This record gives sequence, C-alpha cells and structure tokens, in this order.
Amino acid sequence: MKKKSIKAIMLNCMAIMLLVIITNSFSFGQDVAAKDDKPVSNTFNSGIFLENQTYMTNGANVLECVINHRFGALSDGSKLAWGLYSPSNIRLGVDYGILKNLQIGIGATKDNLLFDGDLKWNFLKQTNSGSVPVSVTYYGDVAFNGSATSVFADPAFKGVYRFSYFNEILVSYKFCKFFNLQVAPTYAHYNLVETSNPQVPVGGDSTAKPVRPNDNFGFSALGKLNIDDTHAFMFEYDANFSKLKIPENDVYKNPQPVIALGFEIATAAHSFQIFVSTGSSIVYQQNMVYNQNYFTKKDGIKSGLGIGFNITRVFF
Repeated sequence: MKKKSIKAIMLNCMAIMLLVIITNSFSFGQDVAAKDDKPVSNTFNSGIFLENQTYMTNGANVLECVINHRFGALSDGSKLAWGLYSPSNIRLGVDYGILKNLQIGIGATKDNLLFDGDLKWNFLKQTNSGSVPVSVTYYGDVAFNGSATSVFADPAFKGVYRFSYFNEILVSYKFCKFFNLQVAPTYAHYNLVETSNPQVPVGGDSTAKPVRPNDNFGFSALGKLNIDDTHAFMFEYDANFSKLKIPENDVYKNPQPVIALGFEIATAAHSFQIFVSTGSSIVYQQNMVYNQNYFTKKDGIKSGLGIGFNITRVFF
C-alpha cells in the first residue's frame, strides 16, 4: 500500500471517529441524565502509563508531580550494570487540574534539552450501566528543542524549527474489576526533519531531500491487569505507520514501535511504575518518530530494551 493511501486512511478513520464521538456525546449526555448513572472508577491509577497517557485527568485544583526516568539498554551488559551506569534520560513535570475534566502540564527532559507543555481534556466517561460505553480524552503536547542551533544543520534555520507536536484521542474501556484497555490514534508533527543529499547521476538534481515525513500517524494500545486495588501488571504497544521518504540505510532507519511491560504499585496519592521498555526519549513525539530500539536482537543489532520507572505524587 502506498504511503499516501495509508495517510488518507488514517485521516479518514480519525475524522469518522471524531464525528461519531461528537454526535454520540449529546445522546450519551441525555441518557446519563435520565438514568442518573455514575462513571466507572479505578480504570487506571494515574494519568501516566509507562510510555503514554491514560484518559484520566486530575480534578480541579489538584497538582500532580511526575518523575520519568529511563536507564540505558540491558544489552550494555554487566560492565555497565545492564544499563544502570549507561547514559540515562529523565523528565520532571507537573500537571494541574483547571476543571474536574481539564488539566494542563509542563515538563523538562534531559535529552535534546526539551521543554514541553501539554493539555488533556476528558469529555466522555464510561458509566456503570453502559449508557456511555467508553471513556474518551483528547491529549496534546507541544515540545521545544533547546539544543544548540548547530544541531539542526539548516543554513536557513528559524526558531519555529525547534517545535514539535503530539496529539491523540484516548479511548478507554473497563471490562471488569481486573482488566482495562485503552487504544488511541496518534499524530506527531515536526516543523523540521532531517535532509540528505541523494546519490544522483552527473547533472541530476542533488538538492537535499527530507529523510522522513513531517507528519506522522500511528496507533497506541495499552492495558492493565489488576492483581488487587494497589498492584497491577501493565503492557503497552505504540506504532508509527509513517515510513522514511528514502530507502533505509546505515544512517537512517524506519521508526521502531515502542513496547513496554511493567508493574505498578499505587496508593490514593502515589503511583510507582517500574518496567522494561524500548522507548528511551520519554517525550511522546520523540519516541514515536525517532525510536530505533528493538525489543530483541535483530539483524545483528542488540536489543534496545531498558529499565525505566515513573513516579507520580498527587497533592489534593
């Protein structure tokens, strides 16, 4: 299937999903009012989930502090304590609830000197009776790359090139007390992507060409298997459907899916998640577009799987 066809399908699917959600939200609201039903509880323990977000938002005037940490690859071996002594990445962030279903947040990430701001709006909540069948939330993030200008390698560099964006519609369903699932169409945009000079015959066009698309479309799926009210197993898979604009080579390769498996311990105000993951960039669009880590060894390249943890603390 051609890349343009994939992009068109993704755009159509997202448009249909948004249309259905907007149309049904009015009838859902009437059903809820008539039945006086309550939303399901404890679908997830936090708005943070391994390498992504959940549909949940903080309540009004609730502050949440977030620490995300990623060690190096386990394949670095015993000399580097299986990644513990390898170069690591960390993000410090805070999220604040403006309304009971709307929050904003900011964060700073070590790699690429990223500073980001995000917004999350939960506009549908699954109810116990099923009058509202799923929970739906919009999440958006804008990141600013604070690296030196020379890193961008563009003679006509502009400040706007430092920005990248991430958007997703989170659709969550609580099957029962023990299992919850969430899926999301994802979209990432970079104002500036790498370029390369193609191998061309003498007299041909040697103008630098974009290596990857500015617009990237993908899909995320995550789930939680509860052991009890405070302990749970977690899994996640995030894929980017958009491929390179040039053939893969030793320098440029297609983005790899982010795969994560973990365990969570939670209380009313805390969440601690420890896991293994192929994502090391933390910021979502960076993971989606630039992840090159394999889950297992492939084509002679070692696994990029590494240990990570997330810690959240809520102040009511």
